[in-house]
Amino acid sequence: MSPQTPKIKIVEVGPRDGLQSVSKIISTEDKIRFINLLSEANLPEIEVTSFVSPKWIPQLVDAKEVSAKITQNESSQYTALVPNLFGLQSAIDAQYQSVAVFTTVSESFSQKNTNCSVDESLQKIKNMRHIFEQKSLRVRGYISTVWHCPYESKMDVTLLFPIIEKLLSLGIQEISLGETIGKASESEVERYLIEILKRFDVSHFALHFHDTYGYAKNNIKKAIEMGFTTFDASAGGIGGCPYAPGASGNIATESILDLCESLKLETGVHREKLELAAQFIQSILKKDIVNHG
Repeated sequence: MSPQTPKIKIVEVGPRDGLQSVSKIISTEDKIRFINLLSEANLPEIEVTSFVSPKWIPQLVDAKEVSAKITQNESSQYTALVPNLFGLQSAIDAQYQSVAVFTTVSESFSQKNTNCSVDESLQKIKNMRHIFEQKSLRVRGYISTVWHCPYESKMDVTLLFPIIEKLLSLGIQEISLGETIGKASESEVERYLIEILKRFDVSHFALHFHDTYGYAKNNIKKAIEMGFTTFDASAGGIGGCPYAPGASGNIATESILDLCESLKLETGVHREKLELAAQFIQSILKKDIVNHG
């Protein structure tokens, strides 16, 4: 790889963001097998689970057990989503060194997703800051509904800037900007990213695209041209947000590999082993649909 060729980092979110919206409960053993297969594929980061109340996301009730029983790859980073102080402590107890927090641009989406305002969601993150620092945790921050919201339609990009500034002030090392319902066209994505890059360095960001309307791959290609190098994806394209009606799956990790191969960009991901992981989880989900549909 030449010094001028960027290495694209893929953050695999299938085990958490992919499975959280699946209504049929996947067995703990199958989740562990899925994550272990992803680890074997040499993905640089895997979001394993979320320490959230099972009342809100029943699928992730086994977060502690899954975290304890996966086989970790030394070259991969393992991250857990934490909604609050209780979740953060659970992640620390489970030996996580990397955690993710979340907020959103849309007030309506924030209320539906977390039963609080955007400002209140940022306050929750602020309340965790001393623990982030005390435990020397790496912290990733999600911002949902950057482009469109299922409840408020198109979002104003200027609403995003103070949220980014707040997260950076709280020591968030990487901010994942989410196109939550997959509605933004390439031109819309470019327009917002231009405005973002006028104010912030590209190194702060990852991008998270859903592929509801088939726009995600072109959006990622455009973002790569603009200097972005970190993208969230889900093996097999599984998942969507349970609080975003109409949002189908995340872009498939395999699709990003296809794109990177066509652009001669390295990812470090083992293609055949990734496909095994995708085929495994798709077979589990298909079996559940056949047996319970």
